[in-house]
Amino acid sequence: MISKYKDGEITAEQSYLIIVSVMVGTGILGLARSVAEVSKQDAWISVLINGIGISIIVGVTIFVISKFPQLNFLEYTSYLLSKPVAYIITSAYVVYSVFASSLIVRFLNEMIGTWFLPRTPPSIISLIIVATMVYILKDGLTIVGRFNEIMVFAIIPLIVLIFPSLTEASLINFKPIGGAGLENILKGVMPSFYAFGGYEVILIIFPYISNKNKNNLKYSVWAILFVTALYTVIVAAQIALFGYQELTGILYSIINYLDVIDFPIIERIEIVFSFFWIFAVLGTLTIQQIAGCLALQSIISNKRVSIIVYILSPIIYVLSLLPDNSAKVVAYSEKVGQASIGFGIVLPILLLLMYIIRGRKVVSEKS
Repeated sequence: MISKYKDGEITAEQSYLIIVSVMVGTGILGLARSVAEVSKQDAWISVLINGIGISIIVGVTIFVISKFPQLNFLEYTSYLLSKPVAYIITSAYVVYSVFASSLIVRFLNEMIGTWFLPRTPPSIISLIIVATMVYILKDGLTIVGRFNEIMVFAIIPLIVLIFPSLTEASLINFKPIGGAGLENILKGVMPSFYAFGGYEVILIIFPYISNKNKNNLKYSVWAILFVTALYTVIVAAQIALFGYQELTGILYSIINYLDVIDFPIIERIEIVFSFFWIFAVLGTLTIQQIAGCLALQSIISNKRVSIIVYILSPIIYVLSLLPDNSAKVVAYSEKVGQASIGFGIVLPILLLLMYIIRGRKVVSEKS
């Protein structure tokens, strides 16, 4: 059972902001390129479909886990899927969280090294990022919730920066709408899913919401739809500006998109974007890792999350230095994205099925 303030708690409002913050991170950099390679000019449709599908999955997830309000991830999966399976799934989530966090650190490393500290060794940059992460995480989920409550506002400048370059865009780049074909549009849903990764942390953090209520499901879904609208607009804007043919040849297309227009006063707008994006991604990193720490904490029954933070951080640091170049970072991130399918889609559906089969009886007995 979860004791109040034992591991730190967050409010329902913070949980909605956490969902937004964890999703708007590294995926924004190459989202348009990766989807346009498959869906061509209809990439924005693939992103929209994906977001609507994820909002349904999140609704299903919260519906099920809200039936076990006082149980953590390991406990409610134990009741629904059996203890051995629950321990395997929870352990797998810890591993997934560590790899995902290490890639986020590396993405941050690449951006900071490119735009701010080009002569600083990557090992030093990663060390600074991981040390910052530890400082935020060591006091538990409550501090992470407060931190991301502030960091989510770093998204606002990212939204504002979308619009100036639209003056150079052309709607003809969308034509013919639907011309990529239904099959390609649906195939494009999968690469766009990777950019939406992170929402599965709700499986871990939901039990720690202090003021759960009937609106949790509704507002969590609205949080997903907000990110969906943001990503759809970003992808559509880049297609309108570049056309899908040119877009597929750009690694970090959002940077090139911002660099099209000469802003008054601000000469290097991509540096301004990078500054705010770094804070947004730091929010994603802290959420992703605190979820892994809480999952591991439930396995080893440790009362202090800070100890787990100190254990996992060196592993994340070492893993962040393994990719040799940006292309490998992107390739590894796609593999981690594939792993997120298990926690983001398969597990919620499995939990729903088991709740329908036997969960109601379990809830009744525990009540």
